[in-house]
Amino acid sequence: MLRRQRDARAESHMTTRATLRRKLTLLGILLCWLVGGGVGLLAWMQMTIAVRREAGARVADAVRVGKRLLAQELDRALGAGERVEILTPAQAESMPALAPALALARSQGAAHGFVRLDRGLCLVAAEAEDGVLSHLLLRPLRGANDIPDRVRDVVFGRPAPGTASPATVTIFEHDERIATNVISSHGERAVGTRASPEVAAQVLTQGRPWLDRARVLDRWVIANYEPIQGLDGSVLGMLYAGLDEEPYLRASRQQLGWFLGLIALLALLTSAGIGWVAASITRPLRELTQAATALAGGCHPSLAVAPTAPRELHVLGAAFADMSQQIAARTTELEASRAKAQQALHDYMEVLSFVAHELKSPLAGAKMQLQVITEGLVGEVPEAWRRPLASLSRAIDHGHEVAQGFNQLSRAESEGFTARRREVHDFVAEVVLLAVADTEHAAGERRMPVQVQGGPLPAFVDPDLMRVALDNLIGNAIKYGREGTPVQVTVHRGPDGLHVAVQNEGVGVPREQFAQLFQKFHRVRDAATRSIKGTGVGLYLVRRLVELHGGRVGVDGDYGAWIRFWFEVP
Repeated sequence: MLRRQRDARAESHMTTRATLRRKLTLLGILLCWLVGGGVGLLAWMQMTIAVRREAGARVADAVRVGKRLLAQELDRALGAGERVEILTPAQAESMPALAPALALARSQGAAHGFVRLDRGLCLVAAEAEDGVLSHLLLRPLRGANDIPDRVRDVVFGRPAPGTASPATVTIFEHDERIATNVISSHGERAVGTRASPEVAAQVLTQGRPWLDRARVLDRWVIANYEPIQGLDGSVLGMLYAGLDEEPYLRASRQQLGWFLGLIALLALLTSAGIGWVAASITRPLRELTQAATALAGGCHPSLAVAPTAPRELHVLGAAFADMSQQIAARTTELEASRAKAQQALHDYMEVLSFVAHELKSPLAGAKMQLQVITEGLVGEVPEAWRRPLASLSRAIDHGHEVAQGFNQLSRAESEGFTARRREVHDFVAEVVLLAVADTEHAAGERRMPVQVQGGPLPAFVDPDLMRVALDNLIGNAIKYGREGTPVQVTVHRGPDGLHVAVQNEGVGVPREQFAQLFQKFHRVRDAATRSIKGTGVGLYLVRRLVELHGGRVGVDGDYGAWIRFWFEVP
């Protein structure tokens, strides 16, 4: 019977050792993939960004070179005998579109720039002496494909015969290509085709350059579009330079493949190393297990711990050997040795407990344990505990609010942070209702329903940043409002753009403090709200996000009754 028990224990110990070895090996592989994959992905992303930035710089240089060549084009074309029209003063006076050029030449002696005539976009140069026009030169740009070719050859190099260049340059009249080396699917220059609507809206309508990836016919390119302005300041067209995106994507995919291969090799090497470490750890445990099994069977074996074993195993081995020797002689000394071993085990477990505690997220762990208690999963919660538990829950929630607020603040104030505005077809459905859902739990706890007034309205905003702003406004309305009263969110189109307001009933804010509410870290000095915890960054963050959209914020209310925060974005 005793032999069968010893065999069962030995088999159980062997299974435990095998399981421990497998867990250590798998843990090492997993950590290797996670760390290596994260580092590889980060390096690949940084490399991809650097490559895109380099391509963007090259196309921006091409546009700058194109502008310089266009500025010199009339002199070059006149010297080369290419088509340049020389107009007499009478002919020039008969063309109303040339009036800005004539007026500038008479006032400054010379004028050089772009005009749009019946024949299309043209370069114009006019000279005058003592206010009298001497001559005027015109260089039509429609069909002048040699200009884009020269810009491409100067900046990117002439393509080898029979090969297509990944670089393209185009002159646009409005959004139509009038001179280009972009090749269509039919193998011809894509003269007469048009730019994408997104590019045309930004460059032609808003007058802002485009430096980003863009769709050119049937392919994606890294492109730079600059507005071409007439002598009167109006936008007449665009100058474009681009590089095909596919070579850069292909290089990025190759780099990613190399990273994944290196990570796989590292995982194999790590698994082998972890396996060796696991074996070196489990071997002393196996010897200790065998000695303990023999001792349980009535024998008194000696235990030899390898010199390379960890110090803790040496201490445990020495304690076990001393215990084994004293069992045969004196029972009292055996009890002392056993107490010493128990103390060592206790210290060991305390160290493990401390390490395990330090590896957990304090806020997440505290919140989870608090939910287990308050939901009665460990037994019914005494009535006297409910108030302290509720206070603890509010403290944890405040910690989360502080962390979230400062995270959003640091992001909003980081260098280069901008609003990525796009067309939102229904601001209420795509922004407001999502923010209401974010605050639904807090509103339910205080019995404060959030009511939305306003129909579907389009808006040109960054929906993510607008949602953050509304989260803060609605959250503040719930936190500082009178419990059991509704929170009103209204959305409508005003004279200055989209108008959004959040109103709640409650103590409000004294009017003399309105001007300070949107300052960073400002807290209202009021006895009624002094006990409510906050960070003082929420309203500042709202103002910052709205100003990124070119909008403005405001507040009005009746102290002791209600308060309304609002913002407008164009």
